[in-house]
Amino acid sequence: MSFVNGCEIPADLYYFLEGNQMSWLRLQGTNAVVGLTDAAQTKAGKILHVRVKAAGTQREKGRPVATIESGKWAGPVLSPVDCEVIRVNDALESTPSLINDDPYGKGWICEVKVLKPEQLASLVQGDAALAKWKELLTRDNVRCVRCQK
Repeated sequence: MSFVNGCEIPADLYYFLEGNQMSWLRLQGTNAVVGLTDAAQTKAGKILHVRVKAAGTQREKGRPVATIESGKWAGPVLSPVDCEVIRVNDALESTPSLINDDPYGKGWICEVKVLKPEQLASLVQGDAALAKWKELLTRDNVRCVRCQK
């Protein structure tokens, strides 16, 4: 685990860092888990609502798999790859702040079937991810914190 400006950056994840999007993907065999990064949850503030696409929904890379709403922001969580949603984190319905409290653990958003594994090559990981995170977080002056309940 690395840290930049207080933001956790797990080394084992793939990151989708296009535009203002900051989602992550963790491979689990032919499936993957998708979530919102520590930096993104910090920028959003306390998460109040999460709407995730239903199981069976197919999404193209760059299309929303979920919508997040906070007191100061509402926006999509974009899919890092072409996928099919196979499972939703139901705990987010009653406790959306899990994304703030544990963005890489209990705050995961959905599990997906990766439809085009070759798209993983376009995502940032490892040392390249750490370098990109340093650039983005320094440029935007983001300092990560966990929201208070």
